[in-house]
Amino acid sequence: MTELEKSIRRMRMAINLQRPDRLPLAPNDWTGLHYKVKEYYWNYADDVKDATEREPPPAGETRVSADGKRRYTREGNLWALGDKDLFRTSEDVLNIDIEALLPVEPIPYAKMRADMTRLYQEAARERYVTPWYYPTLVTAATQLFDWQPFLMAAADDPRRFGEICDRFGERAILVAKAWAQIEGVELIIIHDDISATRGPILSPKWLRTYAFPWHKRIFAAIHELGQKVLYISDGNVLPVLDDIVANGPDGLYIESTSMDPAEFMRRAGRDKIYMLKSDARNIDHGTPEDVKQELQKIRELHAEYPGIIMYRGGDRQPECVEAFQRYYEEYLVYEH
Repeated sequence: MTELEKSIRRMRMAINLQRPDRLPLAPNDWTGLHYKVKEYYWNYADDVKDATEREPPPAGETRVSADGKRRYTREGNLWALGDKDLFRTSEDVLNIDIEALLPVEPIPYAKMRADMTRLYQEAARERYVTPWYYPTLVTAATQLFDWQPFLMAAADDPRRFGEICDRFGERAILVAKAWAQIEGVELIIIHDDISATRGPILSPKWLRTYAFPWHKRIFAAIHELGQKVLYISDGNVLPVLDDIVANGPDGLYIESTSMDPAEFMRRAGRDKIYMLKSDARNIDHGTPEDVKQELQKIRELHAEYPGIIMYRGGDRQPECVEAFQRYYEEYLVYEH
C-alpha cells in the first residue's frame, strides 16, 4: 500500500468514526481545497503575496498592504481591512448594489463543476482532499466591509443587513452543492468565523436569526447529495455550541487556544468528526514539555473520540516544532 493509500484509508476511517493506525495529520494525510479564490475570497491579493515573499514582516507582527486594504503576516495570514473608498458607515454597507458586488453564478453550472473536478483530481494525486468554502456569511461580511462598518450595519438595521447575508448564503450554497457532486469528495468544510477568543462577536439572537438558518440550509444541501460536512469557526463557540450542533454538521472544529478540547467534545458528543488545531501557544511561547503534555491529552481523547483529524498550530520555536513531531510519533502513531 502506498503512503497516499494509507492516508486515504486513515481519513476514511476517521470520518466514519473509526480510529486508524495513527491520528490523521495535515499536511501529511489531508489538505483543504478552495475554489475560485479571487472571485469568492475578498481577502486574496497577488500584491500581498508578492510583498510577503519579498519582504516578510517579523514573526508576530503584521503589515498593511500598499493599497491600505489588507493586513498580512509572514506566515501567509491575510485579513481584509475593507474598501475605505466604499464602506465608511453602516449606510454605505446597507446601500450596496448587491447585484454588482455579489453576483451569483447561474445554474446550471457545468463549468464550475468541471473546474472543481480538475482542481480535485490534481490535488488528490498528493493526499486526501477536503473541499473548503471559507467566506460563508459572517466571514464574508468582515472580509468585504471590515469590522466596524459591518458591525454597525448589523446593529443599525438587522433586517436590511440580513438581506445582504442572504446573498452571501446563496453564493455559499451554490459552491457547496457543486463540491458535493464531485466524484471522490466525501467531506466538505464550511467555514464561518462567528467568534473571537472570549465568545461570539454577535449576539446569539442575531446569529439565530440571520446566520444559523443559512448554516443549517447549507449543511442539509450537502447531506441531500450524500456527503458529510464539517463546520469551522475560530474562537470560543461554547456559548452557542448547542445551536451549532442543532444545525446538523457531521464534524466540528476546535480552536484549542480558545476552548478546552475535552470540554468541547464532551458537550458535542461522540458521534462527531473533530478537526483539532493544536494549541499554538505551546509551540510559539511554550516549552517542549508543554507540547508533550498536550499531545498526551490528545491521545487520551482519541481513545474516546475516534473521529479526530488535526493540524499543528504555531511554528515560531524550532525546538517546540521538533518536539511536536517527536511526541506525535510517540503518542499518536499506534502502528509502525
